[in-house]
Amino acid sequence: MIEDASNNGRHPWRILTVGTGGQGVLTAAHLLSRFFVARGHEVVSGQLHGMAQRGGSVQSSVMVDCGISPVIPEGKADFVLALEPIECARALRFVSSRTNVFMNTAMVTPFVVAQDQVRNRDMGPPSVQELEQAIASVTSRLRVTDATALAEQAGSIRTLNLVMLGSLFGADLLPYRPADFTDTVALAEENRRAFMSGVTWSSVLS
Repeated sequence: MIEDASNNGRHPWRILTVGTGGQGVLTAAHLLSRFFVARGHEVVSGQLHGMAQRGGSVQSSVMVDCGISPVIPEGKADFVLALEPIECARALRFVSSRTNVFMNTAMVTPFVVAQDQVRNRDMGPPSVQELEQAIASVTSRLRVTDATALAEQAGSIRTLNLVMLGSLFGADLLPYRPADFTDTVALAEENRRAFMSGVTWSSVLS
């Protein structure tokens, strides 16, 4: 667990959520912000890169007790929640050896990229294994699973962002329990199942 250490006994946390448009990246950042504000933290959130249209690259920050800037300096993310593996690799500049990365292995290829690959006879994007190796070369604190499958098992692929939030709270890296999140942020039953599936996955790896 990361201990509280500064800012009146509080450790600053820089959380980066990444994925593609339509995966719920911004909603995940909003739910995290609501949770930390409700627990008395100072929170600044911002969209760092991309547009939220379907298939576009999206990065959103949640800065907890870090001051007024929503920008995460390069190499300074404490946590990365990656809803898509290519977008995880895109965010590598924010990762250091101390960054905890949670990566969904289910890949999303935007339609325009797929068209270009066919037109140019491209061999396609790197494999998930290659992406894992690239991230693991920077940090050993990498957790990977097919979170999309977990969301589908919970009832809907649209709950992917809740699976990833559950993975964060299940890792025992914050001074909060999963129940603190579910008690603070009202979740529908389907969303609660997805969240708890992420908790279970992450806690097994901890």
